[in-house]
Amino acid sequence: MVYKNNTGFTLVELMIVIAIIGILSAIAIAQYQNYMVKVQAGRIIGEIGELRLSVEDCLNNGVTNIGLGANECDPRASPSNIIQGNSQVGIVLPDNTGVAQITNPLTQQSTITATISNQTSPVIHGKKIVWERNSNGSWYCKSNIEQKYLGSNCNFDNTIN
Repeated sequence: MVYKNNTGFTLVELMIVIAIIGILSAIAIAQYQNYMVKVQAGRIIGEIGELRLSVEDCLNNGVTNIGLGANECDPRASPSNIIQGNSQVGIVLPDNTGVAQITNPLTQQSTITATISNQTSPVIHGKKIVWERNSNGSWYCKSNIEQKYLGSNCNFDNTIN
């Protein structure tokens, strides 16, 4: 009797490998999607957080009305493709961009609010991120986005509409 030496993989072995690859891919895709939501939320927190300096400067100089006039505060908000909101100083924004909205007139308890556009993950589309100033000058971040998508510098708040 002559035995033929088979080399290669059996169909069962190949199917097991394909199943393992499929399971790993499903896990990786879910983790990637969560990561993308975290990145988008973090980007917005940072972008609108920069406006705190402009607000503080205006408050320190006694300028409380937002605008481009001589006695008005220009927050120098940069348009973003993942924020929706019209310019508060009358500038025409590029298509599909928006800016955060700042309390007008500025007060000791001013807020900077970003409404998230549809250019982001559906998980956070339409949600809000708010930087709020206390009367003592401290700022804190809150959002109606689930805490698992927010960094440690921003907290979930279900009262935000």
